[in-house]
Order: sequence, then C-alpha cells, then structure tokens
Amino acid sequence: MDADILHEEGVSGDEFNSMELEAGSSRADILDGISSGGEVNEEFGRANEILTRVELDLACSSEKLVNLSVLTMHLATRETDFESFMSEKDNMQVESMEKALEFDLLSGILDSEVKELNKFMEHLETYIISSREAISSFKHLGETFFKMEEKLLDSEESLKQSRNQVSEIKMQAADFHRILSCLHGNENRNDENGVNVSEGDRLSSGNTKIKMQTIEQQRHILRMLEKSLAREIDLEKKFAESRQIEEELKPRIYTLEEGMVSMEEEMMDVSERLFEAQNAAVVFMGISKELLGRLQLAQFNLNNSTHRETELRSKLEESTVKLKAKESALRTLQSSDTRLSDFVQAQVDTLKEKLTEVEKKFILADSEAFTMREKADSLEKQLKESELNLSNAKASLDESREQHDALYSLINTLENDTADLKAKLFEAEKRAHNAESKCKLIVETNTELIEELSLLKGQDLTSEKVEFLEMQLKESEIRLLNAVASAEASQEKQNMLYSTIGDMENLIEDLKLKVSKAENRADSAEDKCIILSETNAELSEELRFLRGRLGRLEASLNQAEEMKMATARDIGIRTQLIANLLMQLGMERERLHQQ
Repeated sequence: MDADILHEEGVSGDEFNSMELEAGSSRADILDGISSGGEVNEEFGRANEILTRVELDLACSSEKLVNLSVLTMHLATRETDFESFMSEKDNMQVESMEKALEFDLLSGILDSEVKELNKFMEHLETYIISSREAISSFKHLGETFFKMEEKLLDSEESLKQSRNQVSEIKMQAADFHRILSCLHGNENRNDENGVNVSEGDRLSSGNTKIKMQTIEQQRHILRMLEKSLAREIDLEKKFAESRQIEEELKPRIYTLEEGMVSMEEEMMDVSERLFEAQNAAVVFMGISKELLGRLQLAQFNLNNSTHRETELRSKLEESTVKLKAKESALRTLQSSDTRLSDFVQAQVDTLKEKLTEVEKKFILADSEAFTMREKADSLEKQLKESELNLSNAKASLDESREQHDALYSLINTLENDTADLKAKLFEAEKRAHNAESKCKLIVETNTELIEELSLLKGQDLTSEKVEFLEMQLKESEIRLLNAVASAEASQEKQNMLYSTIGDMENLIEDLKLKVSKAENRADSAEDKCIILSETNAELSEELRFLRGRLGRLEASLNQAEEMKMATARDIGIRTQLIANLLMQLGMERERLHQQ
C-alpha cells in the first residue's frame, strides 16, 4: 500500500512538472503572439486563451494539493504509529525500523512536492499579474472586459486559497521533521549511553542488527529498488513520448494557426458581404416603402375616382329618369293633341260657328305665354338679386358676428376693470375711514395738549416744558393737517372712482344694447340667408344645366377609366419589381447563411 502511494505521488509530480513545462512554453508562445499581433480580435482571442490556461493551471495545482493532502493524512496516521513505536521499549525491531524509514521517505517526498508546488504557484502569480496587464488594454469592450476581470479575480482568489493550504501542509511537514529529529536525538542519546550499558544489552543490539540484515529484509529492499527503477524507466518513456507528442503537435498548431488566419480573412470577407447585403436590404426596404407609399396613393386616387364615378353615375341616372319622365309627359301631350285634332276634325262642322271664339282664345293663350316668359325672366333676375342679397347677408352676418365677439370681449374687459375699480374703491374707503379715525385721535390729543398747556401755564412751570408741549402741539397739528389732506385726497379719489364706475356701468349697458341689436340683426340675417338659400335651391334645378353637365361627366368618366387602367398597369409592374427584389434578397441571405 505504501509503495503504491509513493508510486502515485511520484507520477503525479512528474506529470505536474511536464504540465508546468508545457504551460510555460504555451504561455511564452501566447505572450509572443500578443506582442506581435496587431489586430484587436487576435489579441482578444489570445487573452481568452491566457485566461483558460490560467484556469487549467489552477485546476492542476488544486489536484496536486488534493494528492498532497491525502499524503499528509497518510503521514498523520503513520505519525501516530511512529509515536506509539517510540513509546515502546522494543523499538529497535525490524518492522518498527521499516515504519520509521517509510515515514522519513514520505516526509521527504512531501517536502520536495511542497517546494515544487510553491515554486509553481509563485510562477503562476507572476503570470496572473502579466495577464492582468494584457487584459487592461481591453477596457473599451465594456461588459466582456468586466467578465474577463471577474475570471481573473476568481483565479487570484483560488490561488490565495491554494497558498493557504500549502502553508498548512508546510506546517504539518515541519511537525513531521520535529518528530524525526526527536528520533535521531534518541538514537544519539542511546549511542552515548551505550558505553555504560551491560554486555547483555550489546548482545541484544547485535542480534537486532543481525536480524535486520536477514535475507527477507534484503529481498524486500531489492524489490523496492526494482520497483523504483521500473518506475523511473516508465517515467523516462512517458517523458520521451510526451516530447514526441509535443514535436508532433507543433506543426499541427502551426497549421491550425494558419487555418485560423485564413478563417479570419474569410470571416472578414463574409462580414463585408454581409454589411453590403444589409445596406442593400436597407436600400431595398426604402425603395419598397416608397413604392408602397406610391401604391397606396394610387389606390387612394383610384378609390376617389371610383367614388366620383359612382356619384356621377347616380347623377346621370337621376337626370335620365327626369328626362324619361319629361319625355313621357311630352308623349302624353302629343297623344292628347292627336286625339284633340281627331275630335276637332270630327266635329269641324259643328265648331265652325265657334272658330272665331277659338281664335280669340288662342290669341289670349299666346299673350299668356308671353307673360309667362316675362315672368321667367323676372324670376331669373330675382334669382340673381337673391344671390347678391345672400352674399351681402352672409358678409353682414360675418361682420355682425365679429362685432358681437369684439363687444363681448370689451364687456368682459370692462367688467374686469369695474371689479378692479370696486376693489380700489373699497381700499380708498378703508383709507378714508382710517384717516378719519386718525383725525379724531389727533383732535383729541390736541385738546388734551391744549388743556395741559393751559394747566401748565396756570401752574407757572418751567419754560422748557412749555416749549416741549408747544412743540408736541405743533407736531400734532401738522399731523392733523396731513391727515385731513389725505382724507380729502382719498375722498376725491373715491368720488372719481364712483364716477368712473358709473361711466363704466353706463358703457356696459350701452354695449349690452348694441350686442342685443347685433344679435337681432344676426338672427334676421340668418333668417334671410335661410330664405334666400331655399329660393336659390328651388330656382337652380333646371334640365338644361343637367344636359350640359352630362357630356362633361361622360368625358371625365372616360378619363377616370384611362387613369385607372394606367395606374393598374403601373402597380403590376412595381409589384413585379418588388417581388424580384425580395427574391434576390432572400437568395443573398441564404447564400450568406450557407457561407
């Protein structure tokens, strides 16, 4: 079991050294690539490769730490056995010496592995610092830079934890060394005390030495040496194989780098084509939107033309119906005329006597027709006059409305002014009331001062006090005069405000009368407009106007049909063009996706 543990630890140490060499060479290659590379994408890829290599090295060191922790646990168990061995009296037996030798060898292996791991971690720390300097040039990338920095911080944290574990393993190795030093001290003390021991003790120690040199012990040592030689040979073979694999992988890596360069060039070409295709797609989208807008405009014009066509057709149908009605009335009149002529021919003999009367009646009818024509002319004149009156009434109505709005705005401003004047009047009344109260107070103080002055004069007081009182009296009189003047001014201002308020109220009343008159005029004008519009509508329905419009409507219908056909042809051509453009765009996208 102990030999297997030694074998495992030795293999892992050699693998670790080979991995360290590979990591060092790959790091050197990567750093050289970063310094020589001029493009940002290559540097970014190499920085990512640096981070992955750091993570792999950390994983390797953590695996090594796990193996070393297993070895320390094994040594700790051996430590307890070793302490029990030291406490026993017959501690010079062969088995106990073997255990001591194994303990010494394992502790030596642990020391060497810990030293190698410590060196590797120092090297890894310097490599992390250099990779941080390399990554600091990608601050402009934003989120990707933060992710890379976060990975680097995680690597530093894991390295710190690994160093703590290594320090703990070092402390345990130091404990193992102290135990071994105690063992060597005991042996020295035994050697010093061996001079004074008895001859029986010498014989027992000689017997133990002879037992150690038995054939079985020698065979066991030879087996261990053979195993160690076999392990060394295997390790040399593995080292040679790893060297060979490394030599074989170097041209592959070179070819892969060349392939990566070519792939990057192809990617640049593809990105350029994609950019061109996107620009073309944007242009095509703009053209398609423009064509779609034109198509919608043409559709709108087509709908308007069809709407006008339907309106014109309805008007045409109405006019044809009216024409048919008039033609039927004319036919009925013609049929009645024929019947009348037949009746006249049949009774010509009987009506000869009344021929003169009929001629007179015909003359009267002719005169009536002439009068009817004159009435029609007069109606046309009335129609024109009514149109003029209607336009004039509309103009006067607009003017009256404008005047009405102006008067309303003026009334509102005047009402606001009157409200302000009333507020000012209230303030002036307040001031007048305050001035009157002040006047009363001053008059009272004056009377009191006069009384005091008379009393003081009667009492023959000093002249200074009299002068002081006279000065107070004069000041109070001056204040009284000022208060009276301010009261008079406030009274005058109040009167002026009252007069202005009265003028404003009269003006508001006049304006209200004008507004009412304007409203009456507007109502009468609206009534006239309604009457004139009704008469105008009645007079404007005539057959000649419809017959004159019929030809123009037919011409416009033909023109609308021609425009509709032309727009339909244009729409078909443009839709075909859009479909072709969309097909080309889809083919280009498929080609880009395939690339």
